[in-house]
Amino acid sequence: MSQENVEIVLAAYEWASQRRELKLGDVLEQDFEWHTRRDLPDAGVREGPEGAARLREEWVEAFEDFHVDVDEVIDAGDLVVAVTRLCGCLRGSGQELDLAETQVWRMRNGKAVEVRAYLSRSEALKAVGLAA
Repeated sequence: MSQENVEIVLAAYEWASQRRELKLGDVLEQDFEWHTRRDLPDAGVREGPEGAARLREEWVEAFEDFHVDVDEVIDAGDLVVAVTRLCGCLRGSGQELDLAETQVWRMRNGKAVEVRAYLSRSEALKAVGLAA
């Protein structure tokens, strides 16, 4: 199941980057929660597939050419750790965004139930007990 989990996570990033159509209900549980980084203006929890869709739209509206680059994926069974960069250009300002972020996806029965965003890879790995 863990390779399937990785593929689901990668598909979600393609959807977030507007490169792929995806029915969120097929990959996110109804009780899904997305916990954004505490240091960002959009800090908080988005609930359900609808909350994830709203979060994506907020980023797409704020940034031209918004996309997520995945630099590394760590398959940890029911957890998928993704080292990412959120990229784009702030609408109206020309300011470039290249924000490093590591996200931990918790999976259940082939669907995501939670994503937690962290400032760094090491912080994320420590939070989920995968740090050496």
